[in-house]
Amino acid sequence: MYLDYSYECTLSILVENQPSILPRIVGLLSHRGFIIESLCVGSTEYKGLSRIVIVLPGNLKTMNQLTRQLYKIFPTIKIFNLTTSPSIVRQLILLKILATIKERRQILEIAKVFELKIIDYTNSTITLEIIGDNKKIIAIEQMLHKFGILEKVETGVIGLTRESLTSAQLYTLDRNPIRRKMTNCHFFEIEAKLYM
Repeated sequence: MYLDYSYECTLSILVENQPSILPRIVGLLSHRGFIIESLCVGSTEYKGLSRIVIVLPGNLKTMNQLTRQLYKIFPTIKIFNLTTSPSIVRQLILLKILATIKERRQILEIAKVFELKIIDYTNSTITLEIIGDNKKIIAIEQMLHKFGILEKVETGVIGLTRESLTSAQLYTLDRNPIRRKMTNCHFFEIEAKLYM
C-alpha cells in the first residue's frame, strides 16, 4: 500500500499507563506502513496517564484513518492532532562543536543571537543546548555546520495544544466561560474513560 506523505504530522495521544500500550501503538503504525520520525513518552498532570507524542509523515486523510484506529486501542483516552490545531511544539538538542580559537567568537555570537545555552566549554570544543521548534533548529544547524559538528543528540518532539487561541482569536476575559467549558469537556471525557 502506497501512502502519500504530504507533510509532517504531530499527534499527541493521552493513554492509560499499561505495560503493553507502547508496543501496541508502534505495532499499529508499522503494520499500516508509517515511518516514525520521532516518539516521546512522558507523564502528565493526571495520575496513571501518559502522553505519547509521535511525529510521522502523512496527510489529513491518513491521519484521520490512523486516529480512528488508535481509538480502538482500549487504553487510548484522547488524541490531539497538533498539526492542524494551534499548538506549542518544542525539541531539545545537544551539539558538540569543534571550535578553534579564531572560531570561538563567531560561535558565541551565534549562541547569543539564538539564545542558546553553553553547557560545556573546552580548549577544542563547545557544547550547546538548543531548545525550540523545527524551524529554529534547522536555522541554527545551518549556521553551525561550517564549524564541524562532532556529536549531536536530540530528544523527541513534545507539544501541547494552545488554549490561548480559540478559532484563531486571542484569549480575552470575555472568553473565560467558553474556555472553562472547553477544559471541563476534556476532564469529563477523561473521567468517563477512567470509570468505564
